Amino acid sequence: KKSRSSVEMNDRSFRPELADKDADIAAYDRILLGFPIWWYVEPRIVDTFLERSDFSGKTVIPFATSGGSGIEKAERSLKSHCPQANWKKGKLLNHMDAAAWTKSVLDSGC
Repeated sequence: KKSRSSVEMNDRSFRPELADKDADIAAYDRILLGFPIWWYVEPRIVDTFLERSDFSGKTVIPFATSGGSGIEKAERSLKSHCPQANWKKGKLLNHMDAAAWTKSVLDSGC
């Protein structure tokens, strides 16, 4: 009950601080957003990043790893925290070649 994931995920308003508060995403049109699934959704620090950055006009493609959950609840949560982004379908990368998937996404022009 005192693990980091339990403490953070028990409070939906919890927003951990970012180490790099000046991440400049302005130069990017497409952003691959990767994270582990915690309690069926993204960790709260991902919410911090989404809420503090301007994703207007950006295409965001989420990908995740999980011990047993799908990515669907995380996709809905991501969109709720950052509705101004152009969200593409997410992908769980368990047991697959993440480098090959990344290359295919970038080559496809998504």
